Amino acid sequence: MKAVKKLLILLLCFITMSLFFSRAFADGMSSTESTARSLYASKSQKASGFSVTAKAAILYEASSRTVIYDKKADDKMPVSYLTKLMTILLTAEKLNSDKNFTLNRKLITSTEANSMKGSQIWLDVGEKISVKELLKSVTIGNANDACVVLAEGISGSEKEFVKVMNNRAKSLGMKDTTFVDSTGISGSNISTAKDIAVLSAELLKYTNLKSFFTTWMDSVRGGKAELVNLNTLVRKYKGISGLKACASEKAGNCIAASASRNKMNLIAVALNTKDSDSRAADAKAMLNLGFDGYDVYAPEVPKDAIEQINVNHGVDLKTETYVEGTARLVIKRGTAGNITVSFNRVSELEAPVKKNTKVGELVFSMDSKVLLKHNIYTKYDVKRIDFVGALSKLLLSLLRF
Repeated sequence: MKAVKKLLILLLCFITMSLFFSRAFADGMSSTESTARSLYASKSQKASGFSVTAKAAILYEASSRTVIYDKKADDKMPVSYLTKLMTILLTAEKLNSDKNFTLNRKLITSTEANSMKGSQIWLDVGEKISVKELLKSVTIGNANDACVVLAEGISGSEKEFVKVMNNRAKSLGMKDTTFVDSTGISGSNISTAKDIAVLSAELLKYTNLKSFFTTWMDSVRGGKAELVNLNTLVRKYKGISGLKACASEKAGNCIAASASRNKMNLIAVALNTKDSDSRAADAKAMLNLGFDGYDVYAPEVPKDAIEQINVNHGVDLKTETYVEGTARLVIKRGTAGNITVSFNRVSELEAPVKKNTKVGELVFSMDSKVLLKHNIYTKYDVKRIDFVGALSKLLLSLLRF
């Protein structure tokens, strides 16, 4: 009986060896790319029949990076003291990255900072003031002298700070933005409604700034300087989270206002309105448009879209798959039921398989229009099994038998 069993094992080994080599030469290295056609995913669900008085404007949902409404949002124009949003961002990033740069750290007022005109907190040359009070003065009160003290405290000089501002704008994709000062006082800082929205979205990641942005009135320097927020929406708009309003002769009245409700994070930017009432009205109208007419849809990945895939000639017979973080969608209210989900995947792979190999696509559509597309990837490396490995597996399974 034992002799028969040994003979059967040898026979099966021979058959396995033959099949292994024949399949190896016949199959070669198969492609791991999905055969699904390339699809264009548009997340824009733009509003129609709506307008504001501003010369340029945008309504932007920050978490999904969706443009809901825009009016000449890519037109370059002066942005006045909205420039300070970049100064605030760089200050927040410095606080986050440098343990020696804290809210309590005292910075010294230079002659240049003291010489600033316009809105200010009347800092004296050589006066020491905390980063916290400076940040308050810039976010709430638009103080130019406080802004320059921050710029010098971070980069040594305002000139060097402006270089950092422009580099940061470039890294954020603000391709139509150019800064020449840290305050906006020169009137020569150029940007677009869209770029300001992108900058605002980055700022909103720093939730510790919300208390500054949403304060209506405050004071610094022991009560010597009063601060009043020009963004009047902080007093009365539900869910308001920031950001800044300003006015100048070149740029007119401008505002970037943000608010959050029902998992939506909206940013309304209005550039060059005729007066302060118009800028507030435009921002409010855009925010209302977003909250009243749109919803955020969080796509769910079907389980069968990420099932394991068979691997030929692999050390492992299957590999797990995944879809990298599905983006949120902004859709018109009441239309979530019209969204359909489909996917294409390869049926099997040939070892070796590399981690993060694309094996398919997951598509979310509405009324035959693609809203969002995500790739499906392999989760792990799978090495190709050699003859010895295949033989060992066979023998182990036979011995268990």
